[in-house]
Amino acid sequence: MLLAEEPAGRYRLWADTVRPAMLVLVVIVLGVASWRGVGWVPLVSHVDLGVHELGHLLAAWLPPIGTALGGTVLQVFAPTALAAYFWFARRDLPAATLLVGWLGVSLRNVSVYMADANVRALPLLGGQDGHDWAFIFGQLGMLDSAERVAWFVSALGVLALLAALGLAVLGFAKPRIDARRAREREAYLRTLPVREPGSQPPVA
Repeated sequence: MLLAEEPAGRYRLWADTVRPAMLVLVVIVLGVASWRGVGWVPLVSHVDLGVHELGHLLAAWLPPIGTALGGTVLQVFAPTALAAYFWFARRDLPAATLLVGWLGVSLRNVSVYMADANVRALPLLGGQDGHDWAFIFGQLGMLDSAERVAWFVSALGVLALLAALGLAVLGFAKPRIDARRAREREAYLRTLPVREPGSQPPVA
């Protein structure tokens, strides 16, 4: 269920008030931390790093450029696939909200990595010799476009964070809209004339 259903005109304190309010706060914190941390958010980005390195391992059988791309592809694919699963298969709005927020942070992190292709100032696990995006852009002859591509990916990350914020706000607003509609429907039904029950067949 996207949102828990309650009797007409009512909603639950935790599911429809406290939890969505907390989700709004979490998404805002993720966005601010991503911006202030230049794409790095403690804990979330540590998870991203593990997923990124796993992507390289899974793509190790591909040509070098495919192996280099594997890290970023899995880093972005993992939150995207999980968000789609919880939204479409489970209809779980809170989980989907958090995962879309994670996607936004992941995209912002990737954009910073891309923008560093020419500068090469980021501290990397394998050192600057293992800079994925310096290698990828170099192979594609796109080093001069690195910052423009990074800006575009960063914009996608911001949009994902805004989408997560919108989902969190939806989780707060929808129960109230539904409750108001239910109250209005009940009030309308009470204005209708009450019909007398029809004659009942005689009891044998």
